[in-house]
Amino acid sequence: MNLQITQYFRDSVAAKLSIDFKKSTYNTVSFQNFKQGEIPEITFQNLFSKDKKHSEDFKEVIIVAKTIKTTYKSQEKIQKNTEELAGIFFIPALINTHGKLLPPEIKTPWIPREYLFPLIDETVAVGHLETFDNYMSNYSHEFKKCTDWETYFNLCKCMYEQITGHTLLDLVVNDIELEETIYIFKDETIIATRNILALYDDLIKGNYKHSKLYLNFIKKEFSHLKPLIKNSVYESRKHIGQMGGEYGLSPSQRECLIHFNNMEEGEILAVNGPPGTGKTTLLQTLVANLYVEKALKKEKAPFIVASSTNNQAVTNIIESFGKIEKKWSHTNLENRWVDSVNSLAVYFPSSSKVTEATTKGFHHTNPLGDHFFETVESAENVQKSKEKFMQESATYFNTAIHSLNECEKQISNRLQQINNANSILLNLFNEYFDICQIEKNINTFISDIDNEIEVGKVQLENLKLRVNEWQEECKKIPFYYHWLKFLPRFKQKIQDRINTFINIEEDFLNDQMDLENIISIYSSIIKDVRKSIQDKEQVSKKVKEIKLHIQEVIDNLICLNVIESKDIDISCVTNINQLNSLLDTSLRYLSFWLAVHYYECRWLKASRLSPKQKGKTFENVLNLVYENLSMLTPCFVMTFYQLPKLLRAYEEKQHKYLYNKIDLLIVDEAGQVTPEIAACSFSLAKQAVVVGDIYQIEPVWNIHRYLDLSLAKAAGVIRQKNEFEILTTSGINTSDSSVMKVACKSCNYEKFGERGLFLSEHRRCYDEIIDYCNKLVYKGHLEPKRGLGIQDKDCKLNELSIPHFGHYQINSIQSNKRAGSRFNEIEAKEIANWVVDNFEQLKAVYSKTDPKNILGIITPFKMQVSAIKKELPNELKSLVSVGTVHTFQGGERNIIIMSTVYGKSDGCYFIDASKSLLNVAVSRAKDSFLVFGEIGCLSNSETVPSGMLKKIVTKFK
Repeated sequence: MNLQITQYFRDSVAAKLSIDFKKSTYNTVSFQNFKQGEIPEITFQNLFSKDKKHSEDFKEVIIVAKTIKTTYKSQEKIQKNTEELAGIFFIPALINTHGKLLPPEIKTPWIPREYLFPLIDETVAVGHLETFDNYMSNYSHEFKKCTDWETYFNLCKCMYEQITGHTLLDLVVNDIELEETIYIFKDETIIATRNILALYDDLIKGNYKHSKLYLNFIKKEFSHLKPLIKNSVYESRKHIGQMGGEYGLSPSQRECLIHFNNMEEGEILAVNGPPGTGKTTLLQTLVANLYVEKALKKEKAPFIVASSTNNQAVTNIIESFGKIEKKWSHTNLENRWVDSVNSLAVYFPSSSKVTEATTKGFHHTNPLGDHFFETVESAENVQKSKEKFMQESATYFNTAIHSLNECEKQISNRLQQINNANSILLNLFNEYFDICQIEKNINTFISDIDNEIEVGKVQLENLKLRVNEWQEECKKIPFYYHWLKFLPRFKQKIQDRINTFINIEEDFLNDQMDLENIISIYSSIIKDVRKSIQDKEQVSKKVKEIKLHIQEVIDNLICLNVIESKDIDISCVTNINQLNSLLDTSLRYLSFWLAVHYYECRWLKASRLSPKQKGKTFENVLNLVYENLSMLTPCFVMTFYQLPKLLRAYEEKQHKYLYNKIDLLIVDEAGQVTPEIAACSFSLAKQAVVVGDIYQIEPVWNIHRYLDLSLAKAAGVIRQKNEFEILTTSGINTSDSSVMKVACKSCNYEKFGERGLFLSEHRRCYDEIIDYCNKLVYKGHLEPKRGLGIQDKDCKLNELSIPHFGHYQINSIQSNKRAGSRFNEIEAKEIANWVVDNFEQLKAVYSKTDPKNILGIITPFKMQVSAIKKELPNELKSLVSVGTVHTFQGGERNIIIMSTVYGKSDGCYFIDASKSLLNVAVSRAKDSFLVFGEIGCLSNSETVPSGMLKKIVTKFK
């Protein structure tokens, strides 16, 4: 079954190549123009008028020669199983500036897989996949040899006719009515999946068997659940590295780290990470911890890759690894001790993103070792780095250092010392926590117990005095009372004397007792008090010894000049969580930077590529490139479209993949990644941490359910149509799943009754804002930590009467529609006016914030984005981001304005179609989320997203 699923994923990737008529610019041409290869000049100008590279001799186009005709009855589309304007025959071509068509250089014509048998929905089939494959197998070389349009056209015509059994001029194929119109598009279908397809092709040869991680990912069965691992000193000892020194981990972040530290090869850890819960900090911690672990063992630097499908997600990672805030001013530890390196991550962009990466200042390279790798590995840079490193080392250790070997030994020894101190402090505090069963810091505990001892001693003396008093009192009773106590009268006299002498607190005595009884009881009490004092003295002595040892460890660290006294304040530690937080921001952070310099030193001593090796992808060359890079930048960042190329080696005139090479694969924004795009890359890694949120914007699924069913059946993954539900449940399908869903299936843990762990502490938004998301999708599991905005005395928005969750009414009856997208000009103008009227005040309120991060405007519709941008004055266009909800995912602003667009008579279908849309929109706002638009368009039902919104927004003007 593993082979069948691999084939199914491969086919799903291959089936995605299509043209979206709604999102692409196109023109129409006549059949005669198409056949003769001559396109009117006006058509060329329409297609490429906005193209800056207008001077190129040739441009790529795609001709959609056959399209299914869309028919309507009573304004309703009859074909339910096809998209409007669904192309079935695509012909790539080149066009010169004179409108002459020529054969393409590489690409070949195709009929989308969703229109070829075998299919579940046979009514849309125009031919057989086997016929298509046979034709391409027999004629692919002919396509490649084509140099003139006539030959190419005839090959395309022959291909279509053989597969469909109809001529190019026929307007019906298998009872499917076709359009007469021929469409021509500017070709923007970069075959981004070629690397993914090549890796699948290699896996299909049987290589899928070599990867435990890949097999775990593609299995249909849910992993066996294990109990959650509780935090303990034993688990805390495994936390040895922290990338940020400002804040400690939250409890749920620490829980994720604990489970990460217990992973074995082949395991997948799924982490559900709602917005604002510290996903970036968690990922940095995982990288830092693994980095320190390898350094302590003096092993090679770990090979860590962070990936996602879109460049925004991966560049967010890159930026976060380049913005580690410095904690100390007294030391050079947080500086890089080598030249030309200023980030902890390196980017592997596609060729089209190289310029952008350079502009943004990212470290970027590729498997050939270009750009960043070439720069840092140059003989000049290595020599400069050696000199710099020796100088920085001598400064840090405050001693003369004469060789790199000496540097490495010094750093390694210091790292070991810090790690030992980390373990010793954990053990010592653990002893203390075992003694102190309530949450109390060690100084308070010692003070309190010493006070208790003193109180006990006073009590003991008072007890002794009281015994003497009783003895003296009993002496005062006439002796004959005792002789005659058998007589009731004298017995009563004795009882009266005893009863009179009993103090109110001596409720353990009564008048029936004689002196012997009383002395006996007091003797027992004195014994207990004395024992209590002795026990407390032992505890006090033990805790003072623990404190002394703790202080010795801290003093030793201060003497080593690695921390300052303020860095470890034991007076704030009352439990294991507070201790861990303290160690996060001191010793673990320190350990990470020592590990950075340890590997910098090893990099300086490492082998370099020979001139003959440069630009090659032999296995030994790739190993050297990545080992050296890992010592400088702990994390490699790229999209899944680039990742397979990373570990594709060339040996003996053929390619091979370096399976299981990556120590840790991190998938970010996994809720947006479709399974088939990422699955093959799991074969290149030993274990994976998958972070995402199924309640954010879903992936773009280019395969519909009918095609998905057909592909699964054709590959042998399912035999019957009803078996498809098994794939859907486990996430192993390609029409409505995500890597996040698959990872949850493969994860051994669950939280709050759902698969995967959960980051729960939310710190981005005021409570008024995130409470909406918490109720909408997170079932109350988010823990708001920022507080209510209305109670924040430092929040200046309160002075401006701008609510934290508000609605600004814009009367509107109906929105308009253009090119399938809605817009509302009245609303766009009102929003622009409000921004113009208030932006200067907002800049004053947020005087320490980059003006570009103050305000964002979100809307569900692209046409409304254009409408709002058109209304904004030029000086604000560069400061106020305007975009769809999709473009804002992963971002944040102090204030978010949402333009609803719909008029009173429209309803708000699109807003209520998915909870993720409003969840993403609302959670972008840190301080204020403002809805601008017609309140009447929002639903009155509190069970739908817009209805919930309508209920809780505060009206303002």
